[in-house]
Amino acid sequence: MSLSIRQIGPDEAQAYRTIRLIALDGDPASFASDAQTERARPLDWYAQGTRDAAIFVAFVDDQPVGMAGLFVSDRPKTSHIGTIFGVYVRPENRRNGMAADLMDAVIAHARTMVRQVHLGVAADNCAALNLYHRLGFQTYGTEPRALNVDGRFIDEHLMVRFLDKEDRQ
Repeated sequence: MSLSIRQIGPDEAQAYRTIRLIALDGDPASFASDAQTERARPLDWYAQGTRDAAIFVAFVDDQPVGMAGLFVSDRPKTSHIGTIFGVYVRPENRRNGMAADLMDAVIAHARTMVRQVHLGVAADNCAALNLYHRLGFQTYGTEPRALNVDGRFIDEHLMVRFLDKEDRQ
């Protein structure tokens, strides 16, 4: 088994589309988007996504098995904040450190651009919450009813990690 994690570009949009649709199909309560909507999008839409954000994909034997993204606003007043999104690892590849490795790659990239990173996670996703806490994220609030998935409301914990405070320690 050969594992690699790397930031992808527009030429690898198909890999991004593949893992994104697997994630949306397999864990719809963890994402604001849905598989039906994204399945209808052209490949160019995914290519543009790799231009608008830093998309990291985990590959096992050249097959995409995980992903995580980082978006940074171009607005001067919020350009110090990175938003981590779309974190997902296929079930058969979980519990081996891959999600932490993906997050480490995203955070290392974020350090070159921003002072803090934010993310949102379903309040009942204990595995993800445990991972994010281990990685130094703090919960700063909860958005009630952040998602409505098939008539079920899902609260979302809002989390932050201050990268610039770590640099001074």
